[in-house]
Amino acid sequence: MPDLRSAVNDLARSLSGYVVEPGSAEYAKVVAIDNGRTRTPPAYVVRANSELDVFLAIEFAQQTGLPMTVRGGGHSAAGYCLNRGGIVLDLGLMKGMRLDEEQRRLTVQMGATWADVYQFVADSGTPLIPIGGGCLTVGLPGFLQGGGYSFVSRSYGLGSDNVVEIKLVDATGLTRVLAADSLDPDDRDLFWACRGGGGGNFGVAVEMTLQLHQPAARTVLGGGLSFPLARAEEVIGAYDAWAKAAPRAMAAYGYVGHDVDPAEPTRKIPSFRITPVFNGEYAEGVEQLKDMLKLEPFDVRLYSMPLPTLEATIGRSTLVGDRLAYIRSGMIGDLGWKPEMIRSVQQMMASAPSPDSFVVWTHGRGRVNDEDLRGQGPYPHRDKRYVFELKAIWNDPAQTRANVEWAYDFGEALSSEFHGAYVNYIDPLQEGWATAYYGGNLEKLQRIKKIADPTGFFRFQQSVDSTFEPDVSRPLDLSPLNRTLV
Repeated sequence: MPDLRSAVNDLARSLSGYVVEPGSAEYAKVVAIDNGRTRTPPAYVVRANSELDVFLAIEFAQQTGLPMTVRGGGHSAAGYCLNRGGIVLDLGLMKGMRLDEEQRRLTVQMGATWADVYQFVADSGTPLIPIGGGCLTVGLPGFLQGGGYSFVSRSYGLGSDNVVEIKLVDATGLTRVLAADSLDPDDRDLFWACRGGGGGNFGVAVEMTLQLHQPAARTVLGGGLSFPLARAEEVIGAYDAWAKAAPRAMAAYGYVGHDVDPAEPTRKIPSFRITPVFNGEYAEGVEQLKDMLKLEPFDVRLYSMPLPTLEATIGRSTLVGDRLAYIRSGMIGDLGWKPEMIRSVQQMMASAPSPDSFVVWTHGRGRVNDEDLRGQGPYPHRDKRYVFELKAIWNDPAQTRANVEWAYDFGEALSSEFHGAYVNYIDPLQEGWATAYYGGNLEKLQRIKKIADPTGFFRFQQSVDSTFEPDVSRPLDLSPLNRTLV
């Protein structure tokens, strides 16, 4: 085996992409991710530009014994796409796409973000839409492999439900084409696992083919209805009953944070906001909202626009944007928003160390919970009414412990009402995380992992084969937030 420097040079000469190392002008850019709290420095970043490059990076890691993690869009809440002292395989150069309008399918390389996809679809002139993310800078591989809620998932299912084929490079460097009808049962199992089992677990997804849909109208209704947080018990209670009966075309997200005070635009006030997205004509959407409008929000903003434009508008408001963040999640079941839960949210938000922190939840069920989609992948939370997400966001590293402990306590205050957690909001301090993310599908995922990756090459702190469990005794051990490998 040649020395490491020679091996790196040989790798660099073999790639159609290139290697980035610490000290180069590009290094800081390619290791930066959405969550500025996580800056775990790898020794090498391989910017792959082809499937062959992916194979060569895996081969290099295997030969040198260096750990390797995979970066798509850089939105891992815990920064698990990075690692300290190893190799980061960055897919960001691989953005190729091809549209088959007759089959209503779009094939995308996995370096693309949703912004890239939506721009490609718009430029093509097709009326069809993919089931994608509301945050445009999110990459496809993590989003789709973790389930992936779209603003129109109540109409068309999860992002993962709309993946019809996956091209994946496994730990041996073999490229495998996975589909529900693959001849090899191991490939069928791996296809199942990659549609909800979480990114980074089974191999490097380099390409996926997505099912597209004809929306009900050329534009959707979107916007916001804002209420003072002091009215939360009344308004969220009414919203909860209304949302439970809403048609599939209506997705009504919730937000608790700070909105501009219309009476004094230079300040923000604690608020609850309904963020509706209606997959249909504007007038019909407004009619669906009439019961919420009767509650007299202090600010109403409703628009008619193409879905990707709306996704860009809403997505900007929830970006961490290189600030420091810690994210928690929870699944809210059939009983919805109980009064005591709403009071807990009010109390915890009143004690937030940072005014930038907020709560947002996804409106679930609809098509996601249909019988024919159950069992199509390992995502276990199809029947949950809401996917709760807490984003603690701050700027001063000295305030990290205060903000993390506040967010952790916030989650604990609601934990008795949570029924699992969301792998796409992966949380290093989540107790019983594997069961929380995967429920009854955990053992099957672990069996598939053992067959697909018997040596555990694709491994990180919360990969499906990890035995890691956080220590949540007080004072909280924050070290899991500062590492990605175990």
